[in-house]
Amino acid sequence: MSETFATARWEPPVFAAPGRCPDDVVLHTAQQLDEMEAAAYQDGFARGQGEGYAAGLQQARNEAARLRELVAHLARPLAQIDEEVERTLVAMTVEVARRLVQQELEMDPTRVLGVVREAIGALDGAGRELRVMAHPDDAELLQQHLVAPPEASSLRVIADRSLMRGDCRVSSEFAQVDARLDTRQANLAQSIMGESE
Repeated sequence: MSETFATARWEPPVFAAPGRCPDDVVLHTAQQLDEMEAAAYQDGFARGQGEGYAAGLQQARNEAARLRELVAHLARPLAQIDEEVERTLVAMTVEVARRLVQQELEMDPTRVLGVVREAIGALDGAGRELRVMAHPDDAELLQQHLVAPPEASSLRVIADRSLMRGDCRVSSEFAQVDARLDTRQANLAQSIMGESE
């Protein structure tokens, strides 16, 4: 089986005569070659520096984001502790105030007169028939010393064993003021917590 292939004759390449360079080839001096090498180095350095800076900046941003997330994660329990400490401090402050008020009332029972007058003032003239409920010991003192405000047509003091010394409730036909120590204590705590927010 014979196959025929087209063949071409090989010709050796043509070289310029020794000592002569073809016209399309530019020869550079050593100084030009050094300058070209320096320019190529500077170009490569600038590209590498720019790419390295961009990669480093991106890595730094990623690390900063990770650190922010870590700090936020660590801060959550601290915020809870802060809230618990705040609530505890408010409760302690209110309890100290409560004990001081009770001690003051034990030393000077007439202080209940100020509490009742303040409660009557909080009614702001709403009603003419006033009723004051107080602990039996306080009720006896109030009956002796409490004077009805000019806008009231009547003032009745009622002994209420469910109330503690220093507690009172004042009511009229239109409104009621709860001046129990527990209520004042809760209002104080709420006021303190509201101011801290």
